Amino acid sequence: MKKKIFILILILESVTHFSIYAVSVVYNFRIAQITRQPITKQAIYKNNAISWLLFNFFQKNKFFHIRENYTGGLLTFNRNFCEKYYFRTDFAAAHTNQTVKNTLQVNETEPDDILCTMGRNFILNQNSRVTLSALLGIPTHSVNTLKRVDFGTGQVGTGLQLDGLYKIFKKADFLCGTRYVYFIPRTAFDAQDNSYKFTVGSIADILVSLKTNNTLGHGLEGGYAARWGFGINALPHIPKLKDAEYMRNNFFLVYKYTFLTERVANRLLLNISYGFDSKPKDKGYYAIMIWASWGIAF
Repeated sequence: MKKKIFILILILESVTHFSIYAVSVVYNFRIAQITRQPITKQAIYKNNAISWLLFNFFQKNKFFHIRENYTGGLLTFNRNFCEKYYFRTDFAAAHTNQTVKNTLQVNETEPDDILCTMGRNFILNQNSRVTLSALLGIPTHSVNTLKRVDFGTGQVGTGLQLDGLYKIFKKADFLCGTRYVYFIPRTAFDAQDNSYKFTVGSIADILVSLKTNNTLGHGLEGGYAARWGFGINALPHIPKLKDAEYMRNNFFLVYKYTFLTERVANRLLLNISYGFDSKPKDKGYYAIMIWASWGIAF
């Protein structure tokens, strides 16, 4: 009985002082939206696209004296069918470094989930387009979220996504999107090897941005994105698990350069974003992400 009480106290302390969450790049809505945009409007280059992306993501929690850094890469493949349908798959891996009060807690290299997306484009008129997509996330490792910060959720994710594009000026487009993903519960173990049926719950995203629509040459895109994480649950019940739910705001700016080399269209992307948590307001994180990408269409 004393052992169970001690374990419960340890779990309560970890939930109260450290957020239970998993960081994922394949579920990053901003990266997905930006890298899925056609590299060029010329039909000969539209069917296939591959992008390689290197990123560094840093976040800090001043209240709990937590510092985290994720450095890694992402590979994405996009295939278009008849200009109406598309299929996309994403895979990433990263090295995670976390310190709490200047003491190293996590120093791991892990793969992210594999995310598959399939959707259909609806051309409303010459100035607007809507895309409806279904998402399926496949885990690549066990759930470590109850032990430490995790890269990749380790859970099957299913969701829907809706995107829209409207040409507001001759050389400028307005983009918006929303997405919902639910993660199916899976067996997870805490640091004391207690077993739970656990889910990180659901995530909901929104995004709005303005971008230049130059076919070749230099371009810019800037916007705002928000994410809600909610529905975290475990059986048997873990006290105060709901304290790990969050709402994060992100502002981002992307520089683009598109050029042709023989029969291959190339696009270079440079991104910087700044984020902060509105929930929990006083105990949330501040985050900066920098990434660079090279994509080709063929």
